[in-house]
Amino acid sequence: MQKKIILISLVLLGLSSTQASAQLVVSAPLLEGQSAVQTGLQKTMKGLEAAANKLVAFGVKEQELTKTFARKNLEQHKEWYDGLLKVSAAVRDYRRVRSIYAKQTQIIQQYSDAINVLRTSPYISPQQLTQMTSVYAQLLTEGANTVADLRTVVSPAMLKMTDAERMEFIDQLDAKITDQLGLVSYFTRRNMMQLRAAQQIEQDRQTLLSFMGANAR
Repeated sequence: MQKKIILISLVLLGLSSTQASAQLVVSAPLLEGQSAVQTGLQKTMKGLEAAANKLVAFGVKEQELTKTFARKNLEQHKEWYDGLLKVSAAVRDYRRVRSIYAKQTQIIQQYSDAINVLRTSPYISPQQLTQMTSVYAQLLTEGANTVADLRTVVSPAMLKMTDAERMEFIDQLDAKITDQLGLVSYFTRRNMMQLRAAQQIEQDRQTLLSFMGANAR
């Protein structure tokens, strides 16, 4: 009888081990996918920060924003993933979390690319550049604040939330940062249109001057 009990126990132990292994196999692709996205975002942000550091060293003060917000985004990214053990797997793997960080990365990238074009253009005055940088700073700050709000999901005060409540809150943040990305894209297009318009006016002026000079001779 005792041998039968031992045998049954071993069989049950074997089954539980098999089930655990199966769970690991099923969850591995999810974790790998999440890790790949996380690594990709970190590499992008570190690349932005490194590029901004070089430009700042050359006296390009406008890239201080890229440097500051790239570092801030990395810190918030780390805090979120460090706090993931406090929430369920469903929340950890929720795609909209990655979407929020990806959109904040796009916001910083758009600013970084645009400001390099604007600051080197002879058709944008220093005063205009200062105004544009000021607006970008506000937009980047709003995006960073949205990412900061995401950390509340893993804060001790929010541990009583259900997964459904957490996901609803994350959905709201994703919608918010989507709007913010749209504003940055709109503002960037507006600035580039302003640049092209100023360039066209100057080209027309030069053409007219050339025409008047040719007629004067």
